[in-house]
Amino acid sequence: MLAAWVLVRLWIPWGDVYPAENLILAAGIISALLLIIEATCKLTRRVLLPWTAWWKNLLSLVPPLLLGWFFDISCSMPTHPLPIIEWLPAGWELEFLCHLGNAVIFAVITMALLKAGRELIDVAKADWKQLLVIFVCLNLATALYAFTSNTVYIWDNAGYWAIARNLAMDTVTGYKQIIAVLESTLTEDYNYLLAYPISLVMRIFGTSRTVFLFALSNFYTFPALWGITALANTKKWSGLVLTSLFPMLGYTGLVGMVDVACAGMGIWAYTIYTSDKPAASRGIMTGALLVGTFLCRRYFLFFAASFGLAVFVAKVFFDHKKWWDFLALCCSTALCGVTFTLRFLLDKVLEPDYGDLYSAYSLGLKTDFLSFCRYFGLVLLVLFLIAALVDMARKEDRFKITMGLVQIAACFTVFVQVQSHGQQHLLMYLPPIAFIAVNALARAPQYMSAFLAISTAVYCFFPKLQPTSVQDLDTPDLFPSFHFYGPKRSDMDELLRLADYLDSLSRLEQKTAVVLSSSFTLNLESVASLRASMDLPEPEVKTILQYHGTVDKRDAFNWNTAFADYLVVGDPPQTHLGEENQQILTILVEHILNGTGPGKAYVELAPTFQLANGVTVRIFRRLRPWYLEEYHDISDALIALYPEYKDLYSIPKWIK
Repeated sequence: MLAAWVLVRLWIPWGDVYPAENLILAAGIISALLLIIEATCKLTRRVLLPWTAWWKNLLSLVPPLLLGWFFDISCSMPTHPLPIIEWLPAGWELEFLCHLGNAVIFAVITMALLKAGRELIDVAKADWKQLLVIFVCLNLATALYAFTSNTVYIWDNAGYWAIARNLAMDTVTGYKQIIAVLESTLTEDYNYLLAYPISLVMRIFGTSRTVFLFALSNFYTFPALWGITALANTKKWSGLVLTSLFPMLGYTGLVGMVDVACAGMGIWAYTIYTSDKPAASRGIMTGALLVGTFLCRRYFLFFAASFGLAVFVAKVFFDHKKWWDFLALCCSTALCGVTFTLRFLLDKVLEPDYGDLYSAYSLGLKTDFLSFCRYFGLVLLVLFLIAALVDMARKEDRFKITMGLVQIAACFTVFVQVQSHGQQHLLMYLPPIAFIAVNALARAPQYMSAFLAISTAVYCFFPKLQPTSVQDLDTPDLFPSFHFYGPKRSDMDELLRLADYLDSLSRLEQKTAVVLSSSFTLNLESVASLRASMDLPEPEVKTILQYHGTVDKRDAFNWNTAFADYLVVGDPPQTHLGEENQQILTILVEHILNGTGPGKAYVELAPTFQLANGVTVRIFRRLRPWYLEEYHDISDALIALYPEYKDLYSIPKWIK
């Protein structure tokens, strides 16, 4: 059973490289070594038996065995067919044995976490009165934001809302839907895990944005705030004070980013790992939480890796005699990682050159600095840093302060090699910054800290002019500069008129359209998500909106655009990363607007639409197919710009 489970995971990277016999032998050897280690170290007795009574352990074992069997997606991980092992008995195929092995592994993980959880339960204790105040304030802020919003939600602000809506309205439910949700973790950058619980609420209360925000706040933001309160308790600090110092956590949830769940897991990882509970339990639970962060949101792998590095560095310098917790952390991370995220680690981490692939999102260190100031406040960041450096003089705090500082430095250094920080990415730094704050400021007079916290939180309720994007920031903010009022667009009626006109084109016959625009004013989602954002019903007859790539090097040119019936074009050309980084879009747009190259195949329709920021929306109807030389006008230009990405921009054979 265990060998079959191991074999499937070996088959993912090496199934088409080495003979099946060699991998079967390797799986057998690895399984034997794991069993020898278990027997030698008596791991079952030490970490897998949460109860003293045998019948309690047996009852606890049954559910994870069944769950591990019925919800196993191991056989969906390989991209090529599994080997056929002819010498296996009839009815004992590799898939069957793999399911058994997964049931055992999942039971091992669950029992270890259950035992660790029993020993760590006191870490979660917090003053219920403070939690009640936090709960009420969070829901009031959610109501304020939701009921004052009048905008269309796009991109990161709408992604998981759209996924949750689709899951809630999906005719496939129950077991099949859960399997689909689990399988989405194998290939999707935006997998369905965090959207699924919200979709269950939506089935009861509807799919509106308000329902989504309340579910997100209570399912994900509140547990994260509870973790901050528990973290404050480690220094006998007020949880209300610490949570008020970081309003960006609640705000990030209000704008629709389920990433706050991962920040919550990171906060609990700090709270648990730095507690005084048994070393093995701390390491096991922390490792599982770290894997959970990047299982749900891929970029949190930077957080998990930098957390491990920070712990290692801090131990080498200040706690080098005690390594059991770190060993348990590594083993837990490895087992959970191989069980749940191996396909992601192989496909999305080890192969792509993310630094080049996402170069369009690298906006410079100044942008990163301004983002930190906008959401944390320059005054607070400087105060925390100074207090941390001063606190390094105290021997008992050196390990914790070093751990937090090293993680921030390591995570930032590596992440900026890939891209600049968006709002959601700053959540990776919230756990270590909060951890540093509670340790560095614990000896400061609480009335001073309380005054600073109240001022910070209250300031977020003062209306302020909000930037459209991070690129609009030009000066550092001394305090968090967002507010808890929902965004408003002045051109919602005109957007609705545009959407109605596009759908009217399909009155007599189904038509397709492509939105050739990618700015915060006009993009595909500003049309597709419009009625849902306004809580309006969708029309029975709709024009199909096709996707067209928008970011150079990341996206291929979608040649199906040449076959769409209509093109929706922003004038002037609309981008959010600059024309130099979105020529996959702007080259075609220029041809369409100027009537050159492929633009000769289109005619502009009479109505135009005036949106905010001086954007004119023009609709073009295709009169004839593109000629071959018109395809080359696009392909040759893009290949000349990015010869190393020729495969993304070459004309496909089915067109030639």
